[in-house]
Amino acid sequence: MGYIKIKHREMLEEIDSKYNYNIPEDWNVFVNEIASKHHNLIIKQAKGKCICTNCKHEFTTNKKVKEYEKCPNCKNTYMIKRNNLKNYFFENIAVMVDKVDSQLILRLFEIKSNYDNKNSYYSFKVSSVEYARMLLFHDEYTFVNDRVSRGTGPIYIYHCSNPGNWRKYTRYYGLTSKGYVYANNLKEILEDTEYKYSMVWDLAKHIKFFDIQEVLSDVIYSNKVEMLTKAKLYNLAIESRKIYGNGKFENIFGVSKTFYPFMKKNNITIKQLDRLKILKEADIKKIRYLEQYSFDALEKICKYISINRFIKYAKMHRSKIDTRMYGDYLKFASSLGFDLKDNMYAFPKDLKKKHDEYMEQYKIKNQEIINNAILKRGKVLSINAYKSKKFIITPASSLDALIDESKQQHNCVRTYAEDYADGECDIYFMRDIKNRKQSLVTVEVQDNEIVQSRTKYNNNPSKQQLKFLQRWEQKVLKGAA
Repeated sequence: MGYIKIKHREMLEEIDSKYNYNIPEDWNVFVNEIASKHHNLIIKQAKGKCICTNCKHEFTTNKKVKEYEKCPNCKNTYMIKRNNLKNYFFENIAVMVDKVDSQLILRLFEIKSNYDNKNSYYSFKVSSVEYARMLLFHDEYTFVNDRVSRGTGPIYIYHCSNPGNWRKYTRYYGLTSKGYVYANNLKEILEDTEYKYSMVWDLAKHIKFFDIQEVLSDVIYSNKVEMLTKAKLYNLAIESRKIYGNGKFENIFGVSKTFYPFMKKNNITIKQLDRLKILKEADIKKIRYLEQYSFDALEKICKYISINRFIKYAKMHRSKIDTRMYGDYLKFASSLGFDLKDNMYAFPKDLKKKHDEYMEQYKIKNQEIINNAILKRGKVLSINAYKSKKFIITPASSLDALIDESKQQHNCVRTYAEDYADGECDIYFMRDIKNRKQSLVTVEVQDNEIVQSRTKYNNNPSKQQLKFLQRWEQKVLKGAA
């Protein structure tokens, strides 16, 4: 069950002792607003005739079952279901912030709506019950009541009138504090705390659904929640931890201040801000279109063509573009010298076919570039060649030599080719002086120190081999007398 400390039990009892468990008078209004906007359906009958379960308005539509439609009367958008629907329900979490002495407590409620077409005319029955309380920033101090099922499977909340006794929540995974935040008591609750200037109460009036615990945590570490809320950039305020800049507007947001009216008007999200940085146009339609694609892939594409040209190409293919493949294709095409200003090269009709064709050409060219660089590196490092009566060590002289070493030794030294070519590391081959074609020890050097030495199958060298390598390192690489 989980023992509850006396001080925590007293906190729970103090809330319970208040009239009607300290539930605000307008709580039901708050619950019904959520249910009205999110817990309803469009019921479709024969010949496209529909009825909205929220406002009971009747209209017609050509849209299909499981698609979404906007009710022309209440202006809410709901999913379409058939009129033979028997059961359907919605569940959401609502969060109320309370305070006992100076300790902030998050109170979790479940709002549940059940579709009822037997006893009422296309309606939902709505109820809300409190099932958990957690001390702010102390997930280990989470308490649930008898409305929460005791089994080990998924949690089920019983919508009964009696909450029963409180017990410590002891499951391995925590309860989420993300939900619809009740805003009407927030300013009063937070006025004597470190959050008194946070403007979280104003934020909660404009963004109904977010993780209040996460936002309050952000308030402690920076003033960005307050700053963004005052700027009416509410969607950015709930994700302020992802905005790293400080100082001037452009340093904070990555775009010119001229975009501020546009950002405020559309209450842009962090995902939309990233697309705005690339697009640099006050065009919300284009930004929303770009949201379907990975930001990292879009960034790569923008190294080679403008984002507007990408949008044009994507729409030519009904938005079904593998952006990662397209980014690689543009890289290959650019490296091979094709003019990407020409749509013939920038907009391949068969992306996969051209991608694979250019990839093979790129590999060949890239191998030539890498091999030439390795040839030069081998000549530069040849001054470090060293031999004894038993062994000899020389630098890798070509890409083919690396590939041969990798095959003989059954190791991955061939994957070091680019690093070796770029001077990130030095690769040497140690051989028996009487059998110089047979691989013996593969050696990696960085900053004139041996960092790896491996024989076949990545085994360690023998004592005799290590002694030779140590002598070579001291006498040649480090130049010790």
